[in-house]
Amino acid sequence: MENTKLISVLKTFTKPEVIKFREFVSSPFYNKNQKVLALCEEVLKHYPDFKKDECTDEKIFEKMFGNEEFNYFKIKNVISDLYQLSVQYLKHIALEKRGIENEINLLNEFHERKLDPLYIQKEKQINKQLNDISVKDEFYCQSEYQLARVNTSHYKFKKSGYTFDLIQSEFDIYLQYTLIVLLRTYSKMLTNRNHGNINFNMEMFENVWEFVKDKNFENNPSCRIYKQIILLEFTKDEKVYRELFELKNKFIDSLSIEDVYYILLVGNSFAAYKLKLGDESYYPDRFRIFKEMIDRKIQPENYILFVNFITNYTSACMVGEFQWAEDFMTRFQEGISPAEERSNTINYCKGFMAYKTGDFDKALEYFSKTHFKLFLTKVMVKSYTLRMLYEKNLFEQTFSAIDTFRHYLKSEKNISEEQKTAHYEFLKFTSELTKLRNEGIKDKKNSELQILKKQINKMQSNPLGAKNWLIEKSGNFFA
Repeated sequence: MENTKLISVLKTFTKPEVIKFREFVSSPFYNKNQKVLALCEEVLKHYPDFKKDECTDEKIFEKMFGNEEFNYFKIKNVISDLYQLSVQYLKHIALEKRGIENEINLLNEFHERKLDPLYIQKEKQINKQLNDISVKDEFYCQSEYQLARVNTSHYKFKKSGYTFDLIQSEFDIYLQYTLIVLLRTYSKMLTNRNHGNINFNMEMFENVWEFVKDKNFENNPSCRIYKQIILLEFTKDEKVYRELFELKNKFIDSLSIEDVYYILLVGNSFAAYKLKLGDESYYPDRFRIFKEMIDRKIQPENYILFVNFITNYTSACMVGEFQWAEDFMTRFQEGISPAEERSNTINYCKGFMAYKTGDFDKALEYFSKTHFKLFLTKVMVKSYTLRMLYEKNLFEQTFSAIDTFRHYLKSEKNISEEQKTAHYEFLKFTSELTKLRNEGIKDKKNSELQILKKQINKMQSNPLGAKNWLIEKSGNFFA
């Protein structure tokens, strides 16, 4: 029974949900089969672990059917029935989560059954609930629209003039709802197009943008936020970026957690873009963004992709927040996913901290223990390893690492040509810098060194801070 669909569902239940599920199965409204109830009782005795050597078909069968000869198909049918009930229970949970939507559905029932006094009472309650909601996002607008539709249907026989007002109100609310959904989706399309090189069919975008570009949306914070994100993706302007975070702070109590998360996500993408161009003033911004995600519990401790773990940890190290990085590792390391990358991730992060604190021997030791499968993390290890070999004046090893890195870039098909070009440029200038250092030149006006400095400054990209590192090393060549 270990790998059945039933067990996979039951493992997700919390203790309170297990109690309610037992009551659910016991209710004759949902289940009249006593064998299914008996199976439920026996199986839930093994919650939450459902150990495979204890929760077997044979043992459960014996508990239910006594000395009767084991019949797989007999118990299989009961298991299937209980699984269907578990799915029905999940539907019940999902229905309960709808909240105000259920109240509006009830209002519609009152309307269809012509229970006018109950309708009026319930409508007042729903309006009060809506007024008490602080987050005016798309789900709020959706509820407003559903209420408006029901009201239009209910009152159309009461007073024709009022009906026309309701029709206009229904349209206005629907327009606000539609604009939130469109602007949110368009902004995500633009972000993924600009930072992920993914193309979308953004039908009607020009028409929608023409309609909204001069609107203030003071009473619709979500529209204003997503309009600002679109503007940022168009302009890549620092002022627009700063204004986006000002809007976040201004409307924070009226934004959903999804809106806040997406603002932070877009902010991180913009900071990464500026860092790629060599503007290291954005390292503190990037750390603050990740810290806010942690502080707001947007990132759960029990599940974090290993690349996101690395980014959070290293962003702290880049601004000297080493204690925060250590605390982060303590809290989140058990949630690193996939689990097979946990050891690689921890070794890389410890190596990176050692690198940032100048303990190159320890950093190289940690890096040597990593065996990532993802090309992005492989490149990170190779790039920082190469820099440390240079720092330690291990010239032969530096040349060897350059050659290995170059061959890897040539063979790796998943790296874009733009990224490869940036890394090749880094390898070329590191090789020339190492050659000059190995030759032991002493003249600060050496023509080769001066030409190299100019070439480094003209680099178009700054992969993993490589350009700025080269500028620093060429500037401190004789240090």
